[in-house]
This record gives sequence, C-alpha cells and structure tokens, in this order.
Amino acid sequence: MRIVSWNMNHKGQSLAKRERAWEYLSDALKTDIALVQEASPPDRFSQTYRPIGTHSYNWGSAVVVLRSTLRLRERPRVPLADCYLTPVTGDALPDSHPGACAVADVLCANQRLFTAISLYGQWEMMPNGSMYSCARLHRMISDLTSVLAQSRRYPVVLAGDLNTTTQGAASKENQAAIVFGRLHAWGLVDCISRTRDSRPRLASCTCPDGEACSHVRTYRHNNSADSDPTHWDYAFASESLAQDLKKCRVVDEAAAWELSDHCPIVLDLEIDTDARGHVGTAGQPGVASDGSEY
Repeated sequence: MRIVSWNMNHKGQSLAKRERAWEYLSDALKTDIALVQEASPPDRFSQTYRPIGTHSYNWGSAVVVLRSTLRLRERPRVPLADCYLTPVTGDALPDSHPGACAVADVLCANQRLFTAISLYGQWEMMPNGSMYSCARLHRMISDLTSVLAQSRRYPVVLAGDLNTTTQGAASKENQAAIVFGRLHAWGLVDCISRTRDSRPRLASCTCPDGEACSHVRTYRHNNSADSDPTHWDYAFASESLAQDLKKCRVVDEAAAWELSDHCPIVLDLEIDTDARGHVGTAGQPGVASDGSEY
C-alpha cells in the first residue's frame, strides 16, 4: 500500500492547477491513500474532509482514497466546547480546530487496517505579534487521545505539514521535540528518521545532530530553490506498521515543486490482513497496490 502525505498549497491556486496536483498524486505517484493539507479534494474521491473556513481558508486537511479496493470510515468529530460536561461516545473525537485535522479508519474487506490522520499545524498568532504552530498541535494531539492510546492495538499513520521542525537547538525547550515526544510516548515512529540511511544527509542542515541528522527538505519559502532547506512535513506510524515500511521517499523533484511549495512524503507499506483482521506483511518491497514498481 502506498500512503502519500502532502501540503497541496491550494490557497490562491487555479482550479486547473489544483486538478493537475490530483492527477500527479494519482497517476505519477500512484497513491492509494492521500493525507493532504491545504487541500480541497474533488468529489469523485471518497474522502474525510471539511474546509477550515470560507473565502481565503476554503481548504483544509483530508484523508482521501484513490484506489477502489479501499474505503474509509470517518471518525465523527464533536466541537471541543461540547465535550467538557458531556464526554464523546463511540468512535467520536473532540475537535478543537475544525478542518485542520482529518481522521478516518482505512478499511479493506470490512476490516480496519489502520487509522489515518492528516494533521496541519496551522499558525496561531500571539498578542506580541509572534506566531506558533505548536500550541494548536498540542490541542489537536489531545483531541486524538482515544486513538493514540489504542495505537499499539489498532495501528495509526499520522502525517502532515506540522509547520515546526527539529532542526533547531537540541534542547528540552525545542518546541518540535516536545510535540514529537508526545507522539513517541504513544509508540509512534518517525518514518523519515527511521529510514535516514536510505538517503544522503541534507546539505547545509542547521541542526546540531551531526552524522545522526535525518532531516530532509520538504518546504521551500516562497517556493524558491535557493531558500534554506526546511523540514516541516513529517510522517509517523505505529511500530507494527513501521516494521512493514519498505520505503520512505521525500519527493524533492521539479514536478512536485511546480504544484506546491511543499513536496510529498511517500510511504510504501506491505500490508495484508489475516483472519483476525490484524496487520501483517506480504508482497515485494517497492510495489504499489496496482502492481507497478516504485
């Protein structure tokens, strides 16, 4: 199975360019499940999606199926303000920032393979004029507690443009490190870091990690090739899924940059289900669900 996470940068883009981006996801990347941000998926795809707002925010995060053998079961969301005195029930989840986080169970033959989470670290302005993404990320991670608490039994893939990076100082005060520490505590694995030996080290990275550096360029400021290489997009998976990760590729190529100021993250997982519905492995590495090699 191929999972692709991508900030599609639909704000201000023409309908024709948006359509080309979906064709790129489907035809060039051969995506099975897309976890997208700053996107507005076409109605022809099965999806879990709502826009963040209207006008300049008529886009949001989404989980989208691009292969007919899979389907989604959307996780209902309840406004956070309605959850203080009356707890959510069943599969419902609180929702502190509607449109910024999309959650759905991915099903095959009525068996849940994993829960997919598309997460967008929307900036939050502070009274002094500074802005942070981590404040909203912390709230949205808290919204996901019931999913993450069961992630060792029911696997999770969480990915998106988090608008934060561990390229900063290696200290407990690093905002991204604190956010990611919460995800690691639930047993989630950073897929890009896990596969760092499969790619060259990022030239001119500003982090202090030395040979242990796993950063990649996923964002270009003003979509300029000369901008500082920034790692803002991440993909995490439960350990049981990370063991089935055969390839993790950051698609830092011209075709992607022509469509967005972020580039996609591609995860190739060998996923099958046994009679009990648990995740297992099968197939050959680097092979998409339609049989094409990657």
